[in-house]
Amino acid sequence: MKKRARKRFWSPLIILLVLVAAGLVAFLLFQGRKHEERKVQEGQVGETKTGETKPGEIKEGAKKASIGKPLPGQEEGAPQVAAKPPLRGKPTLPETVKEGKRTEIEDYCRKIERSVQDFFTYLNRERYVRNLEGDMNAYERFKSVMMKLSSEPPVPAGENMDTLIMTRNIYHFYRLLESEDIRLIREILRNEADSLELNLDIFYKWLMLGDKCPDPEKTRPSLEVLYQYAGFFLNTIGGRAYLYRRPLNVRLLITYYSLLIVHEADKRGKNTYGIDVFPEVTPLAREISLYPDFHFQNEYILQLTQLQNYYLKKR
Repeated sequence: MKKRARKRFWSPLIILLVLVAAGLVAFLLFQGRKHEERKVQEGQVGETKTGETKPGEIKEGAKKASIGKPLPGQEEGAPQVAAKPPLRGKPTLPETVKEGKRTEIEDYCRKIERSVQDFFTYLNRERYVRNLEGDMNAYERFKSVMMKLSSEPPVPAGENMDTLIMTRNIYHFYRLLESEDIRLIREILRNEADSLELNLDIFYKWLMLGDKCPDPEKTRPSLEVLYQYAGFFLNTIGGRAYLYRRPLNVRLLITYYSLLIVHEADKRGKNTYGIDVFPEVTPLAREISLYPDFHFQNEYILQLTQLQNYYLKKR
């Protein structure tokens, strides 16, 4: 009987040690990268502030948000969305697609696909991509990455019940992707920081096309896969740890788009893990309102205000 009691007593401690060990390994593995990426980000922000006037500066009194009150930047009257600057010569996309007009939908699909192709055509000309990729086309590498990530999406919940889920989530990208894939992604984030917002906007629209546009190569992930990755970033230790190792603007933007994806799944009744995004809305809006280097700051806050109102009505 003493042996049995001792086993029940030590079991929680063993689980705790496993958690601490896994977190320590992850911290040591990525600590060096964090310092390097911070230096790159500070250099880019410093160049921007000395050579460019940023639209979308935050207003006084727009730095506080509370549940049930307007979010930062939304005090009175409809906010003016900052105009999109011409970054890297990328095409401007239409804001909406009118329902029932097939020609407009087809035109929208072509513009989205063309924007994605233009981005990879541009990457193929960049020296840092040629040095990494060799003879492989950047778009072909992108399709390969999409297939790998779609084949085994992370589990966006249940880490507190199964430590194996947490461990697999911590090393998710390093289990699925090759070192060349990870290096390419890191270099793109570093070298394309000035067009990050527009590029993420394009790719979000491309990912959310669903059945509206043809996908003959089956490259676009399903909403279910997107939902699992969005929940991974919002709701897991591994996903959050990954974001907090990235530059601040990357973390804020990926969190923002993850909220939009989970919200879309929720509206369609496909929030299968019951992820609650409402507690994330106000803190994210506050952080975005305090980050002066976003071109589309007002647009992000407007979207978050709509999310807040949507979930307030449901509560």
